[in-house]
Amino acid sequence: MSGPETLPLFGEPVAPGPLPDPVAPPTQPEPVSAAPPLTEALVVDPVAHAAEIKRFYRRVVIGPDEHCAIWTGAISNDGYGTFSITRDGRERTVKAHRFAVAYQLGVPVAFGQVIEHAACDNPICVRAHPDPAVGHLWPSTQADNLRRMAARGRGGGRPRWWIRRWSGLLRHERAERSRALAAAVRDRGWDETRVRAVLLTIDPAQMSLFP
Repeated sequence: MSGPETLPLFGEPVAPGPLPDPVAPPTQPEPVSAAPPLTEALVVDPVAHAAEIKRFYRRVVIGPDEHCAIWTGAISNDGYGTFSITRDGRERTVKAHRFAVAYQLGVPVAFGQVIEHAACDNPICVRAHPDPAVGHLWPSTQADNLRRMAARGRGGGRPRWWIRRWSGLLRHERAERSRALAAAVRDRGWDETRVRAVLLTIDPAQMSLFP
C-alpha cells in the first residue's frame, strides 16, 4: 500500500511553528473586538509576531491525540473564534482558525480565502499542522485530500465521536455550541466528559462524518 498523499500546494514541506509553553487560558469569555477585519493577506511571522502568537495560544486548549485544539477566546455570532492583531500600527480582527493556519503552515492567508475545517467541522478548532494526518484545518484547495485520508481510516479505527456536523446547525445554534464548548475547557482544561457532553448535543443521532 502506498504511503500518505503528498500535498504540493505550498512546495517543500515545512516544520510546524513551535507552540509557546502552556499557560492557563483566561477563565472568563472575552468580548469580540470592535476592530475592523483585516482585509489584506494575513501573515504571521514567528519572530515579528512572537508576542501575538504567545497571546493566541494562551486561548487554546489542545486536546490529546487527534482531538481538536479548542479556541477559548472571543467567539463571534457566527460561531467562529476571533482574535485581535496589530498590522501597520492598527488593530484588526481575524478569525482564529485563519491565524492558526497562517502561523502553523507558514503561508499568507489571502482575504476571502476559504480555510476549511476539513477533518472535524468544528468552527472553534485551531488545530493546524502541515502534516494532513495531524492537522484539522487546510485551505479548501486541499480539503479533498484530507477527506480522502479521513475516509481511509483516520485515527486507526478508533471511534471518532468528536467529529460532528456543525455545518448542519443554524447560525445561532453554532454560536451557542461554540461558546458552550469553549466554556467546557476554559477553566479546567481538557475534560473529555465535558467536551463530549457538548458535542453530543450536535445532532445526537448522527453518524460520524467519517465512519
